Amino acid sequence: MEKPINFLFDEVITCGAVLSAFELCQAIREYRECNIVAHFDNKELEEYFNIKRIGLSARPEGIDITFTHKLKGDYAYVRTQDERWLKHTEPIIAVSEYIKEEFGGTVIGNGTHERFSDIGLERDIDVLIEGNSETNKNIPATIEEARKHGKKIVWFGRHTKDLGVEHYSNPSLKDIVILYNRSKTFLKMSLTEGWGRPVAEAKRCGCEIINLSGGNKEIEIVSWDEIAKQLLKYLDGQLDR
Repeated sequence: MEKPINFLFDEVITCGAVLSAFELCQAIREYRECNIVAHFDNKELEEYFNIKRIGLSARPEGIDITFTHKLKGDYAYVRTQDERWLKHTEPIIAVSEYIKEEFGGTVIGNGTHERFSDIGLERDIDVLIEGNSETNKNIPATIEEARKHGKKIVWFGRHTKDLGVEHYSNPSLKDIVILYNRSKTFLKMSLTEGWGRPVAEAKRCGCEIINLSGGNKEIEIVSWDEIAKQLLKYLDGQLDR
């Protein structure tokens, strides 16, 4: 009997990592049992993907893949250059060649959900910016650069201070699709990025992409179904040894 897959979280480290886990879980469920095992609570994602979250203390038997550096699993799905991942001894599943160069492992990749597409809206936003106010996202410098590319600038992502542009702190998934579709360009100036899913989302929605860095240079539009098949093929190959 094939073992179920458990994605492990002890915290919401980034919205993108959590969203990716739900999307990958949904895709894997076409082929095998898959679970989100976490402390955090995200009702919107649970309802959107019809995926019930299981508490860490009650996680079922199966193959454990950790998405956060604090937890140990059978495998570690590494998405960032955070050096705390270097303490892990599990086989590494890397999100990009850029991450593989830092941590080693096997590149499985990252997907893009089909909800992101060009729906033909008027593009009344000159520059769209995404990211939390953490240092790596480089938001102040990004806003400064954005002003060179147009007057209408919109930023979405958690923040702690007003930086003088229109801002959405917690837009819904549907609202994010609309923001991409209203934007002419998408500007990403993170200091490092393992594989920035917003770049792929914006690209799929028809935005011009400006200033790629790190793993963002590798971005291609890949379905989660394809990533799910690659991951299961890799895991089953490892278990057969």
